[in-house]
Amino acid sequence: MGGSFIFVFFRRMRVPLVVLISAYAIATVGFTFMPGVDDEGNPWQLSLFEAFYVVSYTGSTIGFGEVPYEFSPAQRLWTMVSIYLTVIAWLFSIGTIISLLQDPAFRRSLQRARFRRAVRAINEPFYLVCGYGDTGRLLTRALTERRHPVVVVDHNTDKIDALSVQDFKMPVAAFAMDARPPDNLVESGMRSRWCMGVMAVTGDDRANLKIAVATRLLNKRCAVHARADLPEVADNMLSFDTEDVVNPVTEYVYRMRLAIERPAAFRLYHWLQSGPHARIPDIRRPPRGPWILAGFGRLGKAMHAMLVEIGIEVTVIEEDDTLAGLPSNFVRGRGTQAETLREAGIDRAVGILATTRDDVDNLSILITARTLHADLFTGVLENGLSSHSMVRAAEPDLVAQPSTVIAGTILSRLRSPLVQPFIERILECDDEAIDALLDRLSVHCREAPPDFLTLRISERRSPALVSLIERGIEVPISALVRNPVDNERRLPVEVLLLRRDSGDILTPDENTKLMVGDRILMAGHPRAGRRLRAMLDNENILGRTLTGRDIHQGWLWQRLTGTRDLR
Repeated sequence: MGGSFIFVFFRRMRVPLVVLISAYAIATVGFTFMPGVDDEGNPWQLSLFEAFYVVSYTGSTIGFGEVPYEFSPAQRLWTMVSIYLTVIAWLFSIGTIISLLQDPAFRRSLQRARFRRAVRAINEPFYLVCGYGDTGRLLTRALTERRHPVVVVDHNTDKIDALSVQDFKMPVAAFAMDARPPDNLVESGMRSRWCMGVMAVTGDDRANLKIAVATRLLNKRCAVHARADLPEVADNMLSFDTEDVVNPVTEYVYRMRLAIERPAAFRLYHWLQSGPHARIPDIRRPPRGPWILAGFGRLGKAMHAMLVEIGIEVTVIEEDDTLAGLPSNFVRGRGTQAETLREAGIDRAVGILATTRDDVDNLSILITARTLHADLFTGVLENGLSSHSMVRAAEPDLVAQPSTVIAGTILSRLRSPLVQPFIERILECDDEAIDALLDRLSVHCREAPPDFLTLRISERRSPALVSLIERGIEVPISALVRNPVDNERRLPVEVLLLRRDSGDILTPDENTKLMVGDRILMAGHPRAGRRLRAMLDNENILGRTLTGRDIHQGWLWQRLTGTRDLR
């Protein structure tokens, strides 16, 4: 009750209500004592009901007149007293109400009540996003585009206000409050049976850890996807079975290593794990040779370790010489000046990475370095999406966007539990096989990453397919990629992974026979998913896909047409 706007209203209106009620009581009782005369000249006094009736229209300034008889001088005198008494009481009460409506605490209670009602009204699967920074914005936009309602919590009121004027395809309930207290998470729907996942993507590792712990303890059915910048926090989260922990530094260093060592694997990995609007990266392979690393923060330090590990010579530029782990031969400076870059060996370097915490400094380093050495491979850290237009205009070879990396990685894992096993297995293949798969997928999806679809061969999920298999009809995987309307044509989809009890099969042969219990990961154009679902639910459509003709399900029709057995 303490947080209810009704409670706040009555607490703040206690004095005005006492004054108003007292004024009406005094005026009403006073009228009953005032002597009057009826129309026949007999002494007469107002009853309690008649007195309250007169005070009611007098206090509200309606003024019906003197009823039931003309008032005596004493009654008119008391009428004047009553008018001033009740009008003053009303003015005091209305002034208090206006002041209350402008009170930030009351308005916040009102907004919080609306937020609770909006969360309780959600009766379909939704996600709770804690933190509305760049990552939270990308996740909210992507999830609503996938037709999921979203609840957003962030302690910054300005961010929530900015969200309220944006247009989303699905409802977004948002409120400015600290996501760390478990009560606030519960109020935001964390324990709702419709809550599919909680995303702890604030900029504070301790807050993300607390959100993950609270969710794991209070709603074990709810998946947790969290951001962790520090390795020890990530390890802590993983220790209590957090489904998905993304460390942007680790993730970006991994992608950079792939770009240097396995360009094809990098292109596929980056395309599938960089959000709904990612394009296949078309970058030149980072060359091997001397590199310059400007900025020795968390990313710079991790990048330096990776480059040294794979045998690349690196010169570090850093203005803070107190940082732990700095190599002995580092160059003191910011890297924005030509003298510093020359001292670091820009003339013989093949690449430069600008990883300071300031986007303007990073761009300045990149532009100055290009002026001195036009053929350099350039990589830049984009700390916030607000600088994205400037970074794009600078045209670096590789951009590190922590928010995009986190959001893209989480979204790829939300699509299907088979996506991550598929990515792990495909990265074990050689670049030639990955290039071939990339070419096949890019035919179906040129403007965006493919849409993933998971099929489960079960009575509940694919009744038509199970019915055919139980009747002894062999259904190959190729049946799933044929167009139901014209089975000579192919749907814009590829089969990526087949999971069955005997193990996972990567990009299975299309002649492989399906079995009840199989799980299949497919990827392709979104419209292919709709046709596949229709085929798996309808035996006639599936039969037409297999044979090119209809299967008539009735017993009499099967005997008349001889279509009982498709074998």
